[in-house]
Amino acid sequence: MKILRFLLLSTALFLCSCVGSDLTSLPNTIEEAKNDKLLIHIYRPSQRIVTINNSEYYLEDAFTTFKFNSKKDLKINKNFFAFIVKLKNLKTGEKMLTENDHYQFINYYSDTGGIHDSNVSIDYDDINLREKLDTISMGFRNHLKQETLVKFTKIK
Repeated sequence: MKILRFLLLSTALFLCSCVGSDLTSLPNTIEEAKNDKLLIHIYRPSQRIVTINNSEYYLEDAFTTFKFNSKKDLKINKNFFAFIVKLKNLKTGEKMLTENDHYQFINYYSDTGGIHDSNVSIDYDDINLREKLDTISMGFRNHLKQETLVKFTKIK
């Protein structure tokens, strides 16, 4: 039994050390995307302040971006792109949401929406969409589940 437990623990540690060691992440800001030459387009929200659950947030940045293949392979992965929205809590100044807030209070109008490094994101695998996305819609709900629809319009 001790040998089996040791083997399972060793395997788990080995897998954990391998996974994520060379994974790349999406840029967190427009400036970071620009500097890394990953920025596709910048978007302007129809309104800057939204309520998520019981908190008000300021929509700081909205943009589409590529990412690198990996941390070691800095070729741009053009088979994937994401729409990123950077939020800032107006009361606390924090720039992150909880998983609970994300699942209950944001309507992505997409099956690929989620939280990435504390930013709201929608992932796209269809690269042909990147030039066609003139407007992206997202809904933000308050604690009463009342939704405010925000339209993000591509800046030409």
